[in-house]
Amino acid sequence: MMPLFTIVMATRDRPVLFSDALTSVLAQEFQDIQIIVVDDGTSDIHRSAYDNVIADAKSTAGNRLEFYSLIHRPRGHGQSYPLNFGVSRARGKYVCFLDDDDAWTDPHHLARAAKAIHAHSIGQAVDLFMANQVDFFRGVQQLAPVWLDGLDRKLHARGEKPDAEGCFEISVTDLMQMEGFCHLNCLIVRRELFDQIGGMDEGIRWGCDHDLFFRLVDRASLILHDPTVVSRHNIPDPAKTNNMTTAISMIEKRLFQLRIFNKAVLLASHPQIKACGRLYEGYTLKTMARELKAAGRWNDAAYYARVALGAKPTLKWALYTLYCWARSIFAKDERI
Repeated sequence: MMPLFTIVMATRDRPVLFSDALTSVLAQEFQDIQIIVVDDGTSDIHRSAYDNVIADAKSTAGNRLEFYSLIHRPRGHGQSYPLNFGVSRARGKYVCFLDDDDAWTDPHHLARAAKAIHAHSIGQAVDLFMANQVDFFRGVQQLAPVWLDGLDRKLHARGEKPDAEGCFEISVTDLMQMEGFCHLNCLIVRRELFDQIGGMDEGIRWGCDHDLFFRLVDRASLILHDPTVVSRHNIPDPAKTNNMTTAISMIEKRLFQLRIFNKAVLLASHPQIKACGRLYEGYTLKTMARELKAAGRWNDAAYYARVALGAKPTLKWALYTLYCWARSIFAKDERI
């Protein structure tokens, strides 16, 4: 029998954190689920710990839980490949995701999503279901607005009414007006739509969820938003290198960001997504110029400052670009 939801989890070298994440999935009151765990080549030192976690989970989940191991690679396969691998084995009509160092905090999340999806699927399938989450750094909750914080207030302000489950039908315009986007932890995707867009971009090792968000929203017809906080996101600690975010250099991250936003500009069909891609591209180029300047790489800083000026020209940035260019002329011992 085909379950309604398949939850895909990718993990590597973090059995303790992963155990907490998996426990939060098993705590969901909605049980019409399939759970797929993809081990992205865990080191031998952690293998027995993973075996114990999976064995304990199977005592509760039974054959609803499937575990796959990928070949070990020094830097892993990145986030996209194991998640695509997991979705390729999904039987659910909808797929969900949860990072192995995060956790779902609302045991009613999937039950509420199921009711909303069924209620809105008369004549047209729901393509995307988006909830919200809170961020923690080193155990302290971060209060700055991120993700889709405040979207429900904007909808209420213009007279929109939620359904019986507290969910709203939303548009591309609604989402592109937000400063953040929907994190994978809070995202439920119709499996056919995920396949139609080609899944996650395996060439992007950082920010791949933002790229997926743009491409899904660009193709989706019916999108629901549940403003409920359903998960806890633990912001990676820069002092540690055992996760995808902290193991990649800052320059590499900016290059991945540029790829994401360039794709949005060049490939999206919705003008709002294109405009958002251009805006973020300009911010990213300016950030790169500032970071290169701080590193004393004046030639590179001047180059990216000029590119950023073309993307979003302002008098203030023109002066900054001129300053970087002047410094690059006289800079010595430029790092290559």
